[in-house]
Amino acid sequence: MLVIADDLTGATDAGGAFAAAGLRCVVSLNSGRLVAHGLGDGQTNTHVFVVDTDSRDMTEAAARATTRDVIRRHSSRELFVKIDSTLRGHVRSTVESAVAALPHPPQRIVVCPAFPANGRTVINGGVFVHGVQLEGPTLFEIFDRFTPTVVVEIPDIKTDADLARIVASTPAATLWVGSAGLAYHLGQSLAVQLGEGQARHNALRRTPLAQRVVVVAGSLHPQTAQQLRQLAPGTNAIILDPLDPSFGDQVESHVRHADGLVLTGGATARAVLEILGVETLEVSGEIEPGVPWAVGAGRFGEIAIVTKAGGFGDTLTLQRAVQFLTRP
Repeated sequence: MLVIADDLTGATDAGGAFAAAGLRCVVSLNSGRLVAHGLGDGQTNTHVFVVDTDSRDMTEAAARATTRDVIRRHSSRELFVKIDSTLRGHVRSTVESAVAALPHPPQRIVVCPAFPANGRTVINGGVFVHGVQLEGPTLFEIFDRFTPTVVVEIPDIKTDADLARIVASTPAATLWVGSAGLAYHLGQSLAVQLGEGQARHNALRRTPLAQRVVVVAGSLHPQTAQQLRQLAPGTNAIILDPLDPSFGDQVESHVRHADGLVLTGGATARAVLEILGVETLEVSGEIEPGVPWAVGAGRFGEIAIVTKAGGFGDTLTLQRAVQFLTRP
């Protein structure tokens, strides 16, 4: 399966959902380098390729072109379009580009950004976060008159049982569009199709053990601010703005000796990993829904990495991430 995401935390939380099913999942930060990393030849035992197109803040035209190019290079695989659970980014145009780039148009598109484990639900086309409907157009309005040749389904999703039911009841030739909540149930289904022997790649993988963990926060989301305040005294935590001209120097000075990172905020996470020279991540599972862990290699060697979208988790999520990386 090929997964395209428009930011890094979205790419990794989708990857973590697939990895939770025991599937081998690799995330690429460079949309043009899957083949160069030996991941695009169809000969590896990687089940899921996730590409961060980094297109959320691009112009709509640039996002379309980037999405189209990635899919055309790797169109032999089943496709999952990862969108933000609160509909940030170029949602409709990304899906339009995906449909146009596929060699065979899908018979139906299921649009399902719900992530009940993180309080995101969909009712009558509206997206709700902890029971409060988002302002702006509904999914029905976003996908109104999408194309007369493809059926677009936007199901009501209130629970994980609803997601499981949709995945189980939807036939093949479907283009899936959604968040990590949907990815988790697709991963479970794919693992069953592959069989226990192949799918349980991660069962024997060691969990990371880090001694020098740094928490780097770039998200200004109130949830992240609360999580930072709940970190244990003495935790090495910094707040950085990736747009700050001194960002690179600050990253170098704080994290070059780290063997574990907890990164919150998609733009910050990508910027930190680019500075460290990390181009691919092998995602091995989730600490909790929407909070994956991975291993990457860069200029300073191998490093264990936890990523988290700004609004995900409860007040102790960052603390649990640090404990996960340092537990004996």
